[in-house]
Amino acid sequence: MGRPINKRYLGEPTTDGQEIKVQFFNGTASVNGWIVKQLGSKRFRCTDGTEIADCVLVDKTSANLLAGEMSISVKDDAGVVSQITKITGRKVSTAGSTTGWNFSDSAVDTKVEMEEAGDVAGTNEDDFEGDDA
Repeated sequence: MGRPINKRYLGEPTTDGQEIKVQFFNGTASVNGWIVKQLGSKRFRCTDGTEIADCVLVDKTSANLLAGEMSISVKDDAGVVSQITKITGRKVSTAGSTTGWNFSDSAVDTKVEMEEAGDVAGTNEDDFEGDDA
């Protein structure tokens, strides 16, 4: 599995932020949520606060998620949004590369920005995921 994600980045959004925001299929639709538990480098237990689902991380836009699937969006230093295909404690893989991740919006740190589940600006899917085609 690689180095697991630090548990401080999992769980219900807090006022301090830094919980990873996910999109997952809750049985009815694709919804915003967060990770409850890491089951593997590509498998997670997710919730939206109501429904809980065990999901596999896929490289799909939120509108195309199916039952048992989830996506996590990141933004690189150039502002390009993409979905990750694998995540560990310190690195993420996207379709084209592997790089470090954090919650910083710095455009010069050579790491991708993880969207925060508790971030008010990130609660509207269009604020962060609008570039995924």
